[in-house]
Amino acid sequence: MAALLVEAAAPAAATHSGADNAHEIGALIAQVAEAEQELADLGGQIQRSQEDVNRAVAEVETRRQVAAQAANEVAASRRSLDEAGAAILLAQKRFDEFAARTYTNGPSGTLIEAANPQDLIAAVSTNHTLQVAFSQALADLQRARIQQANRQSTARGTQLSADAAAADEQRSLAAAARTLTDAQNAFGAQQERVNQIVAQRDSATSRLTQARTKPGGAASWDFGPVNRGWDTVVPAVPAATITGDPVAIINYVLQVSFTSAQVTADLGRKFLTQAGILPPAAASADSGITNGRIPYANGRQASEYVIRRAMSQIGVPYSWGGGTAAGPSRGIDSGAGTVGFDCSGLMLYAFAGVGIKLPHYSGSQYNAGRKIPVAQMRRGDLLFWGPAASQHEALYLGDGMMLEAQQTGVPVKISPVRTSGMAPYATRLIEY
Repeated sequence: MAALLVEAAAPAAATHSGADNAHEIGALIAQVAEAEQELADLGGQIQRSQEDVNRAVAEVETRRQVAAQAANEVAASRRSLDEAGAAILLAQKRFDEFAARTYTNGPSGTLIEAANPQDLIAAVSTNHTLQVAFSQALADLQRARIQQANRQSTARGTQLSADAAAADEQRSLAAAARTLTDAQNAFGAQQERVNQIVAQRDSATSRLTQARTKPGGAASWDFGPVNRGWDTVVPAVPAATITGDPVAIINYVLQVSFTSAQVTADLGRKFLTQAGILPPAAASADSGITNGRIPYANGRQASEYVIRRAMSQIGVPYSWGGGTAAGPSRGIDSGAGTVGFDCSGLMLYAFAGVGIKLPHYSGSQYNAGRKIPVAQMRRGDLLFWGPAASQHEALYLGDGMMLEAQQTGVPVKISPVRTSGMAPYATRLIEY
């Protein structure tokens, strides 16, 4: 009887052990999945911080362009004021000369001295001519003074606008420097957290592997995110210290951007001419910027050219802040030592090939074209991630694949489209 009880207890113990192991496997799978999700969330936060710096720099660029235009208007206003001053001097000179002649010669006595009616008529005509000339000289002088006063008023208003624009530029520059510094300060804590999560994930993964080999490990379990479907790239956190003056870094990026805009215009004129859209004779007078100007009939050709241009950069390193219309460039902070692209810089480069000028910020590029529900996205559309497209972007290639510059340490590559955190709309810059 005792032997029977022992034999019965053995299967029960094995069953209990198998149930415990199954429960442990389920818990470990949940831990790994949770760690992967937190890493993905942290990666999104890091990318959002980087793109926020790009946004701040783009804002400085806009303010700087406004300030430059205002400065040009001040210069034009000063030239106009100088012309008004010269007109006054000329009018005053003519008036003074006429007044001096009148004073020296005195009033005409020809009316009294006229010997016959013909002389009298001639004398009256002469006096009338002198009076008209005097009146004209006086009117010219008054008109020149009024014109000068008006232009002085305009010049004061123009100068006030220019001063305000310059102040806005300086405020935006200071704000961009703070944004860069704040991002750098946050990166230190984020790096520590990434290290902690990776350690927890790796520990849970190791224990999960061991649990699978135990009795009751259930090799047929669906391990879900542990085995497939997750982008397990550990977020790369930029350096936690600024290696130079933030303002100097931003000014360097802006100088590169200024050159990039000129290159975009040149490429746009070339594309329009080669596509037969713009007559060669008119090319030199064209702005070259084609945003919204590419005809529907040429859209497919333009879109494919953009894609080929972007695909030519596969394997180029990631560089935060890197990428111009001319190609890869040195970026910001940790990207300053690397010639490459970040996500928005890669798109800027690709579309510059057909003259489409894009800001170096994903949020601005999101609003640069027509919004398309992602269910209707097609080859050549831009895809975005994060609130208001503030986190990341990529170029859709079709068949569920996209081209992207993802993060530090990961070169430009083709990836399956990730729907987690994806914006509900794609952006279409070229219609066809």
